[in-house]
Amino acid sequence: MKTNKRLEVFPQQGIFIGIPAPEQSANQMENWRYDAKTKSWNTILGYEKFFTNQSGLYPFNNANFRAIDSVYCFQRHNGAQQWFLFETNGRLNYLNPANKTFVELQDNRLVPSPGQPHTSYEPFGRYVIITNGYDGPVKFRGLVRAEALQELGWRSQPGAPTVRNPGDYEGDNYLESTDSFTSAQVGLTAMADTNYRGLGSSTDGAQNRYSYKVSFVNEAGSESPLSSASTSVKWTSEEQTRGGIKFVPRIGLIVNIPTGPTGTTSRRLYRTTNSTDVFYFCQEINNNSDTFITDFVADSQLGAEAPSIADSIVFPAPGARFSASFKNCLFVDGGAMDPTRLFYSQPLQPDTYRQSSYFDVGSRTGGDITGLVPYYNSLLVFRENAIDLIRGDALNGFELVPFIQGVGTLSFHAMVPIPNLGLTFLSQDGIYLMKGGLDGGADLTLEKISAGLQDYFDRASIDMLPSAVGVYSQKEREAHWYLSIDGIPDLNLGIVFHIDNMQFTTRVGFPVKDLTIDKDGNIIAGYNGNNVYAGAPAKSAGEEWKGGLFVISGARQMGYVEDSGISDGPAPPTKFRSAWHDMGYGPAKKHIKYVYLYVQTTGNFNISLTAYKDRNWAGGITTEGQVMQRADQADQNVYGINKWGTAVWEDKLYTPIRYDIANTACTDFAFEIDTSSQIEFIGYAIEYEVDGTRIIQGKT
Repeated sequence: MKTNKRLEVFPQQGIFIGIPAPEQSANQMENWRYDAKTKSWNTILGYEKFFTNQSGLYPFNNANFRAIDSVYCFQRHNGAQQWFLFETNGRLNYLNPANKTFVELQDNRLVPSPGQPHTSYEPFGRYVIITNGYDGPVKFRGLVRAEALQELGWRSQPGAPTVRNPGDYEGDNYLESTDSFTSAQVGLTAMADTNYRGLGSSTDGAQNRYSYKVSFVNEAGSESPLSSASTSVKWTSEEQTRGGIKFVPRIGLIVNIPTGPTGTTSRRLYRTTNSTDVFYFCQEINNNSDTFITDFVADSQLGAEAPSIADSIVFPAPGARFSASFKNCLFVDGGAMDPTRLFYSQPLQPDTYRQSSYFDVGSRTGGDITGLVPYYNSLLVFRENAIDLIRGDALNGFELVPFIQGVGTLSFHAMVPIPNLGLTFLSQDGIYLMKGGLDGGADLTLEKISAGLQDYFDRASIDMLPSAVGVYSQKEREAHWYLSIDGIPDLNLGIVFHIDNMQFTTRVGFPVKDLTIDKDGNIIAGYNGNNVYAGAPAKSAGEEWKGGLFVISGARQMGYVEDSGISDGPAPPTKFRSAWHDMGYGPAKKHIKYVYLYVQTTGNFNISLTAYKDRNWAGGITTEGQVMQRADQADQNVYGINKWGTAVWEDKLYTPIRYDIANTACTDFAFEIDTSSQIEFIGYAIEYEVDGTRIIQGKT
């Protein structure tokens, strides 16, 4: 006897590829968005130009432009200021959205090869720190002028100052206080002025010896390493008689001082006391232009003792690949030449590093440093196959402690913090979520959240993982990762985590190479190619236009295509494959009668589905298409030709759409929707009969 039965999947969940798969999961979901209000999946997505009001992809048609090698939106003052930094063809540029122009900040930079991580950007106060492991680290100030880009750290020790030898007291080498100064003099003296203060002893015949050092100070307040000491200047105090008055003059020494690199705002002069070798603060020169000063500061007027050579050293990580701001200090890795070493700056001074301020993780198994991320009250030090923690602070001292071995990352740009959830990162075998902490009794835990996506990670191109990218958008409430699978040299698979239902879907056909988020939560991406630059070959009909930046949005189009000029691209192809259903007992034969799609009405879009049986994705049966209108009611109005100003806006309505499957006999059943039409899909039901028939005996 036949029994009518019904299996309902409501609401539909995300991807799970495996056996057995949860009934509410999907075997495949490409190019879907999730609507938390209706718990539905929709196809209202695509990507469009960065400047939508331009007829072409201007200003990204510059002859110097190629693929976008990195992009970052640097924000300050709660998004009131934002700067779009991007690299292309070895050039670092700043994009000005106000007038749709760009300013080149630096050229001859690294063009990353496929599989090489792109440039890293890390905000630190008024700066964003820019590192890539090849070009010297720099910091961007957020100003479009010559000083906007400055070197990170002090790259060399200042040159030693030089002092003009005072010689003797005769002739024109010295001036009295009433004389005019010229550059020919080597020293100054006020002769018999009893109020005068200067250098040297007031005892006749005394020997005098002084040396100087200099340091540079930049706008961040960082002080450079001290220079080497100047050559000692020496003279003998001699009694003089002028105007019938006998006295031993004290003098002022003329010191030539070097100028500092770009960004230097002042210079500090240090000097010994008479005939000693200990240096003290003498005076600060509040400019970077004067090349000499006159020192009248008496020994008793000198300030604090000069910093030691260990307090500020030449920047220890000129090949830094990664950086992170933690507890007001800037942490940088040692680069490819020192890949297990981690340096940190003085608090609030990203350019000043002490000789002893570093850690080396190479003493423990786990490989090289591959990324740095602040997390709660710790700094996570990611390695190839381990994760360590930096704890503490600059005042009480930092400490390096191990967290876990066997799990790490190669994908620094795919570390995505998600509010109220934790930190996610891409490992070689999946996506992990770190949550909790180590303070207040909390536990720091690590969980793999991509168990249902293991098939994709089995196909991942390991050599391309360093170039994988990811972001989280608070506007879309989605976390995106893009990586390479099946050996393709581009990031050809997008994985999307929908926060509102904690489910995964995929994105295909999106030409992403880099990602960033603007102040409004829009996902800004860089094209993986460029064919609109000046002098590019002519495009063929239907060929996609690529160049510069684009926005992943709700526009139902895949960029722009050639159609006697630039035209909107086609709507994104959308695919849904249900899980395989055995209706609770695999050996029993089922006769599938109907599939009901639970949808929101979207008008006259005609959508069919294809039925499959017995876990075979070949030879499916495609049904007659159905429009997304209620079957037993009058059609809702649809905007179309001559409808503007006359059609009435109508709400979308929940309705089941029935598809006849023609009594397909099977043990397992699944179906597929493959369309470019708009659909808002909530779930489905399968109506079937069971008559007691079992599968036949196995083959012998």
